[in-house]
Amino acid sequence: MAITLETIVKLPTSRKILILGVLAAAIIGLYFYLIYWPNLELLKKKKTEVGALENQVRELRIVAANMKRFQAEAAKLREELQVAITQLPTSKEIPSLLSNISQLGKEAGLEFLLFKPAAEVNKEFYSEIPVEIRVRGTYHNVALFFDKVGKLPRIVNINEVGMDNVKEVFGRWDINTACTATTFKFIERDAVEAAKDKKDRKGGAAPKAVPPKKP
Repeated sequence: MAITLETIVKLPTSRKILILGVLAAAIIGLYFYLIYWPNLELLKKKKTEVGALENQVRELRIVAANMKRFQAEAAKLREELQVAITQLPTSKEIPSLLSNISQLGKEAGLEFLLFKPAAEVNKEFYSEIPVEIRVRGTYHNVALFFDKVGKLPRIVNINEVGMDNVKEVFGRWDINTACTATTFKFIERDAVEAAKDKKDRKGGAAPKAVPPKKP
């Protein structure tokens, strides 16, 4: 039997209520299935994105509030780097610096028995240049020499100090003092890049041999 509006109207009130309940449940179910649940996932995703954006905004506000301090610290670091670089001689200045160290020893009253620059030790942007030194003189002369070297405008470190062969000469006590004076050479940018390119070429794969063409 076909169900028409007139048939539904003639049904008892209890059945009408039941049919309305079923229709309402179906409509609510379709709403949740087709609209609510898909939008709920989208809403969760958008809330997560909003939370991430809010964190970024807070971080940017902190950076903005401290920007002047960061800029001042960066400027200070640049100045300190520049000062450090000026204390590292270039290749052209090394002979003059080594000559100055030798002259300071003579001015301090020392007799040089050995003054031998050793092989350079390359670092990232500078090289260490150790110099083996052996002198003879009084302890006071040696201390005066070390003090003069420490006051040089360039960085020179004195290490590996050893003393022996103490002798009395004309009423004073002379000793042999051995040490290593290490200075540092600033490597110019072009030299650093050239060394890096050379290292990259050595570390790269060897070119494949091309067999000769058959005649």
